[in-house]
Amino acid sequence: MKKLIKAFCMSFSMFCAIPTPFSHVWEDSVRSLMLVVFPFVGTVIGGIWALAAILLDKMNCPQMFGAALLALLPYLLTGGIHLDGYMDCCDAIFSRRPLEKKREILKDSHVGSFAVVGLAILMIFSFAAFASADGSENMLSLIFICMLSRACSAIGVSTLRPMGHSEYAGNFQQGISKGNITAISVILVVSFALAYLICGNEGLVSCFATVVGYVICTAYAFKNLDGFSGDVTGFGHTLAELFGIVALTVF
Repeated sequence: MKKLIKAFCMSFSMFCAIPTPFSHVWEDSVRSLMLVVFPFVGTVIGGIWALAAILLDKMNCPQMFGAALLALLPYLLTGGIHLDGYMDCCDAIFSRRPLEKKREILKDSHVGSFAVVGLAILMIFSFAAFASADGSENMLSLIFICMLSRACSAIGVSTLRPMGHSEYAGNFQQGISKGNITAISVILVVSFALAYLICGNEGLVSCFATVVGYVICTAYAFKNLDGFSGDVTGFGHTLAELFGIVALTVF
């Protein structure tokens, strides 16, 4: 249990911008467990996101202003760490260059035109989805959308072949046991069940859309870049949540 708590502290401080007293905690021996607890980081972020949606609705906040805040909130809470990977992949993939050039673009720290266009499209659809929402009754589904996007990311990191320059190359995956992958898969299934019990069919649909979105978008990026990396999982993770909120607020 102590190892899981320490792994959660490590994962939370790395993938969340909320200041915490345990941001200095780090131990290499529990690094692989960060993936197991990663979905629970999503529970915190999704909980804040859902609470904000409910409070904005109860306060009769102007719908357009509320939609803008809700569209931006997850990126503010994470410090844009996943959004950075999304933008890098947009620049690389949509350049339509040969593979080696795409990988060079992926590692380039400069922001290109495709990243800007991709960000604009993401924000427009996110804003439109929340602006189309009818009340806050099913906004608790945001908790499960965030859990599932991170569960899918953890499974991707654990199983997909990394690029040579990726932070997941080398011996990283050797420290990930089948038990870890099984635990993440159980969390994924339980998230579906809880979403249905708490949010009904709308919760189930949004969860399904999140997982499908991650699989489709990550597979697309993996194929175009011939490998997996932190940027690729950021691409899949960001679009998975977009799929989830569109399904939640539109269908």
